[in-house]
Amino acid sequence: MITRLLRHPTFALLIMASLASPFASAQVAVEIVGDTAHATILLADGQGGTYDAEVTIAFDAPLNLTASSLNLTAALFNPADPVMRSRLPAGLSFTDAFPMIVTVEPPTLDWIFTTAFDGAEDGSGALSFRNDYQLEIHTHNLAWSPAGPLRLLKAPVGGSFADVTEDVLEGSARARGRGGAFSQFVIGVDANNSGLPLILGVIIPKTSALSLRLVSAVLDDLLRGQLVGLLADVLTAVTSAIVNPVLGCTNALVPLDQFMASVQQNADSGNIANLWRAQHDVVNDAGELESLAQTLRFSLLRCTGAP
Repeated sequence: MITRLLRHPTFALLIMASLASPFASAQVAVEIVGDTAHATILLADGQGGTYDAEVTIAFDAPLNLTASSLNLTAALFNPADPVMRSRLPAGLSFTDAFPMIVTVEPPTLDWIFTTAFDGAEDGSGALSFRNDYQLEIHTHNLAWSPAGPLRLLKAPVGGSFADVTEDVLEGSARARGRGGAFSQFVIGVDANNSGLPLILGVIIPKTSALSLRLVSAVLDDLLRGQLVGLLADVLTAVTSAIVNPVLGCTNALVPLDQFMASVQQNADSGNIANLWRAQHDVVNDAGELESLAQTLRFSLLRCTGAP
């Protein structure tokens, strides 16, 4: 089984003070049920405004999953803040109706060390998981609409946001996505929601991001060649979508699904590194590839006209 080690461990601490409103009050309650974490959040801005969210994180084979080891926090931010806006790629924006940022930054501090543990714990208290997780933010502050522009955005703490949306569902609004590492999350709005702007502004950049991530993954030459070939087929189909969006995006789905199936199969068999842990000493290639592929698939489906 491949466990890909980082050359330099990450020592960055969680930085939230600059993002939180100085007069906001927060209530965050986290419950763990099996392999799923469920958080209920209520934020008040001190001026009569309240913002609610339910955050659900479903894991694949987590170890040491507790409320303390997850370390989920939430804060309000100013959508007009130029520092926050500079973290957004072109076409994406924040919404005044839901200025909430959720941070998941599992710690490795001594105070979470445990001595009594069951089969889902190893005594270190530090969270780890295999492959990826699925994260959903559900809020009553936003309204869902078919094929609407709401998106789940993800960023390293203090870093640039990217669209990781896997689905947007009704029930007020529920934005869902995947990840192979933890970050900060917000719900944003994408102006490139249909037609040529969707292809040029979203689908082609997502295809490029997936290709670049594949380049950095540690793989044997045969597997890399297979995956590169599948992504080349995706890119060919995506390029043709500039002329015929529905046909091009539809044709891109087949090799993309084959790509995801191959990543999952090889992760399960130990040929692709698929472990994340709070020590930040390994790289989860499989989880990151899966996350990027799933959000590309979401955009391709939107391009085909699927709801």
